[in-house]
Amino acid sequence: IRHNYIYPGEGLALLPGRSETNSVIEFFRVNRPAYSVEMLYEFPGSGDIDWEELYFSLRSISRLEEVWYFSEHAGKYRFMFPNAYVIESPGNKTRLPDFDADTNFADAELYAYLDDAELKDGRYRVNYSVRTGSIQVKILNASNLRRFIKVVGTGDFYLDFLFFEDYVGSEDERRLKVYIYGAYTLKNEFIVLKLLKYPYSTLAKRVYTIFSALIGDFHEADLPVEFPEYLR
Repeated sequence: IRHNYIYPGEGLALLPGRSETNSVIEFFRVNRPAYSVEMLYEFPGSGDIDWEELYFSLRSISRLEEVWYFSEHAGKYRFMFPNAYVIESPGNKTRLPDFDADTNFADAELYAYLDDAELKDGRYRVNYSVRTGSIQVKILNASNLRRFIKVVGTGDFYLDFLFFEDYVGSEDERRLKVYIYGAYTLKNEFIVLKLLKYPYSTLAKRVYTIFSALIGDFHEADLPVEFPEYLR
């Protein structure tokens, strides 16, 4: 997995030349987030891509409840998202199924409740876009993210996953790739940075964990369960 931490004054470096990435460019231009990370991953599997299977894997929000990670702050392993599920709206935390038998393989918008072990009580808007040869997932926080103080304001945490088919070498060899962008801006930064000593790797850990948990071993994905050392 290639990655790039975007420091102040730097720009996007791994962005593929596709129109779907305009959402990333626009968020980066308008919001100028304090911390951003890009990742680019090429799936090892070859052959036809089962886009419908991928879509429903990405709709499986509750799968995030299974993810363990080592918290450097707590000094122990813990669940990253003790509660992760679909909700009706940011104001209603009633648990809903990820999807049902009537769910179509199509564009969709939903809300998710992700009660992060370190950033509590998060509600997110999740948008799915389906095109020929690509699926895009955009996740934006629809509530403040808190510890004992506000850490991230509403609309200041953003994830964008673009899965797309690309040709490698010749048009006979197609590969599935994913471009990942994650960003946040911290509130009360002078206090928060005493808790989040490594803001870039903290962001990357969440981005990587959500991505790897949702795709599992789709299309022969080969990703370590542990947060990779090279992303720290």
